[in-house]
Amino acid sequence: MSSCIEQIYTRDPFACKDPDALFRHLDQQEYRDAAGFFFQAAASGGPAPDVLSCMARLSRWLAEKPVSMVFGITAGLDSSQKPVGKNQLAGWRENGLKLIHWQCAPHLAKIPDQLLWQVSRLGIWNHVTVPASFADRPVGPVVKFIMDNPHIVHSYDISENDMPVASAYDMAAPLPGRPAWELLGNSARLLACLARFPVDHLIRLRHNGTDLLTLGRDIAYYFTPPADLPKGYLDTVCAMVAAGGSVDLAHVRSNLEKAYLIGYAVENGVLVGNSCLKHPRKALTDRLKTATGVDFSGFVERGYTSVRPEYRALGVGRKLLEGLTGRAGKYRVFSIIDEDNLATQKIALQNNTRKITTYFSEKAGKHMGIWMPAHMISPLETPKDTSL
Repeated sequence: MSSCIEQIYTRDPFACKDPDALFRHLDQQEYRDAAGFFFQAAASGGPAPDVLSCMARLSRWLAEKPVSMVFGITAGLDSSQKPVGKNQLAGWRENGLKLIHWQCAPHLAKIPDQLLWQVSRLGIWNHVTVPASFADRPVGPVVKFIMDNPHIVHSYDISENDMPVASAYDMAAPLPGRPAWELLGNSARLLACLARFPVDHLIRLRHNGTDLLTLGRDIAYYFTPPADLPKGYLDTVCAMVAAGGSVDLAHVRSNLEKAYLIGYAVENGVLVGNSCLKHPRKALTDRLKTATGVDFSGFVERGYTSVRPEYRALGVGRKLLEGLTGRAGKYRVFSIIDEDNLATQKIALQNNTRKITTYFSEKAGKHMGIWMPAHMISPLETPKDTSL
């Protein structure tokens, strides 16, 4: 075992397939002293049972196990699965559930993202295995979701399929080393690490073969006109915006080249987040005035915010927004936020930014909100709902 993994790994929990047999041995000291247990799928070669069935089989064992003992389970993953009851899932976590090893159904067309997001938010690790049958398919939405959302799908098995896959963010600005979980080799060892470290720590550990580094410990923030960006950074910012996948890319580069200010975050020599204050196109301000009655001519628009998933929940977006707003100078600032984008709205609220109006964008096919820093809002800019 390499020296760097010895820093996070202690000993294997027991791996077993039969919780009923395990229940009968709980009176033995060897079992009661174990750090934890990983329950593998009972069926050999068949589909893994759903998560509710797995937990039902563990009910007797959970009632008798030592409080400090952690555990993980194997469960099947299907597109039709819905989120589990919040209190039920929280109860499993309180009983020691640290890891769910999800096995994708062969016909899986879309990851049930709400279920995995729910599990992740409770501090439970999601490991996903993609079946070998996926090897004959082009890289589709399942693999793309896995690669682009390491804060939801924390680890995965895809390598056996020999797929040329990579995160869109890695293609923009690759991080140093590899995720530390890749060193572990199996779910039991992963569970051993999760018994020692919380998910939000382990997911940010990287290794270069001999040493470990933790992402997010030494982030530097910069705010500069586009002409003063380091060589090659404009290309990387454009690639980061494209990796986010939420904006029309037609005018991204030209808007960034003419932007008032670009903010970006760097760690270990890698761009990990960016945003900007750009001059809105006249066609946009005309449409907004028609729809909302507010004239945004002479404003700058905050936009093109992109933060690598590994760096989310570290305040990167908040600090970029705060830094840009504080450097707006003579300009007033507005931003357009999708009404469904609750994460960005939360960041805006944390920075004392408020929604002044909403409208339906025919171009985007969805409702949008217009937000401004609270101290820049005039009495004439009052909320109303319109269509665009």
